[in-house]
Amino acid sequence: MLPGAEYQPLLDFAEETLATAPYNDLSELTHKIKRGFLDYVRQGIMLDTIRRYRLYKDKFKDFKTYCEQGLGRQHFYCKQIIKAADICLRLIKAGFQILPNCVAQATTLGKYAAIDKYGDSPLESKWQEVVESVPKEKISAVTIAETIDENPEPRLQQVRIKKDTYALLAKKAAAAGLSFQELLDRIADEYKRQKEEEAEKEEEPTIPTPEQQEILDQLDTEFQKDIGAIGKSDKPLPGLGKNKPSRSYQKAIRPNRSDKASDSS
Repeated sequence: MLPGAEYQPLLDFAEETLATAPYNDLSELTHKIKRGFLDYVRQGIMLDTIRRYRLYKDKFKDFKTYCEQGLGRQHFYCKQIIKAADICLRLIKAGFQILPNCVAQATTLGKYAAIDKYGDSPLESKWQEVVESVPKEKISAVTIAETIDENPEPRLQQVRIKKDTYALLAKKAAAAGLSFQELLDRIADEYKRQKEEEAEKEEEPTIPTPEQQEILDQLDTEFQKDIGAIGKSDKPLPGLGKNKPSRSYQKAIRPNRSDKASDSS
C-alpha cells in the first residue's frame, strides 16, 4: 500500500460530496452525520471482538502491542473506546433516543455503569437525569459530570510555565515524594495561609511593647501636669483676655487741634 493510500477514500468522499452538492439531499446527509457521531460504538465493538477472541495473536504479542503498533493508539485509549461502546449499547437497549455522542461523554458515566450482585445499576437513572436536565445540544462530558456527580471534583485548568521552571518543580516534587499536582496544591495552600495571616494582622489592634507603654505613660503624666498648671494660674494665656492698646495706637487716635476748633465752632 502506498503511503497515505489508507486516507484516499476520505479525499474521494470530499471530492464526490462537493461535486454533487447542489443535488445532495439534506435528510440523507443529516442521517450520515448522526451515524458518524456513533462511530466510536462500532470501533469499540470491533476492538472488543479482537481482544476477546485474541485475533491479534498471529501478528502481535498481546492486545497492548496490537493497539500501539497495529493501530497507532495507546492501549488505555482503546480500552476507553471499548468501555464507552458498552455504555452506549446498554443505553440503546434501555430505550434511550438521545445518546452520548463521543468517548468522553460515555466514559463520564463509567463510575455508574457497575452492576451489583442483584443485577442493578444506576447507569440508566443517571443518564435519564442528564437527558431531563440538559438541552440536547448542550450535552458534553463537562455538563454530564456537573449534572450527575454528587461530589464533583474541581475542574482542572491548564497553565503554561517555562521548561526550566517545570523541571525545577518536578525535581522538588520527586524529592518530597509528591506528584507534580500535589506539590502545586501544597504551594497554593501555603500562599493562601500566608495571605490569611497577613489579613488577620491588619485587622488586629496594635499592642505597644512594655518600653513603648512606659514612654506613653510618661507623656500622659506630663500632659496632665501641664493641664493642671494652666487651670490654677490667674495669668491669662497668650492671646487670651483683654489687652490694653499700645501707646502708639493711642497717639494715632488722639484728636488734633483743627478737630477741636471745628468742634467749638
